Amino acid sequence: MGFGLLFFACFLTYFGALVPAFSIYFYVVGSAFMLYALYKLSNQNKLFFVSTFVSLVFLILSIVIVALSVFAQSSGALYRVLIYVQTVLAPVLLIVVMAAIFIIAKEVELRKIQGWSIVNTALIVIAMIFEIISMFVNSGEAIARLGLVWIILRVLYSAFTLVILFNCYARICYEDDADMEKSTTGMPVFDTLNRMLDKAIKKKDGNNKKEDK
Repeated sequence: MGFGLLFFACFLTYFGALVPAFSIYFYVVGSAFMLYALYKLSNQNKLFFVSTFVSLVFLILSIVIVALSVFAQSSGALYRVLIYVQTVLAPVLLIVVMAAIFIIAKEVELRKIQGWSIVNTALIVIAMIFEIISMFVNSGEAIARLGLVWIILRVLYSAFTLVILFNCYARICYEDDADMEKSTTGMPVFDTLNRMLDKAIKKKDGNNKKEDK
């Protein structure tokens, strides 16, 4: 259904971006995979459709930033402005995705995933507030403290996002889900990821059955 691919894409995008030296490149690769994953999910509800367009804008923005960096324009005002826009747009995209997941979880009556998506959205919004405040603070010490809080919150919401997507992959499936009808995707990386997720799900189900006995 696309959740397995979206899991992988979010890992690249949001954890890869925590590596400063390579963050702009991770954004390009991760956002490209996110665009494809969200496109596959776009027929499930309107917010997935909206998130597809947001991810397209995010991908184009990320490519422009990398191009400016390659052509030694990373010290210019345009580059700095685009970095700020990218920093804000990344969590905004995730908020739209969380809203889409909330809707689909409500449709299939998965209350835990609904609750998790709300909590994660709150974490993302708080992280955004700290990041925006840090852009307007002049004190180096204050910026360092705000930056530390922002990084902690970002790690938390990025990890929580992966937990939510894993549970979506494990629990949400529609009758017309084309992904579930294919044993392979034709792409080794994603087939390996899907096999790993399947093994984890089967192991989890087996442990639950043992506990029930």
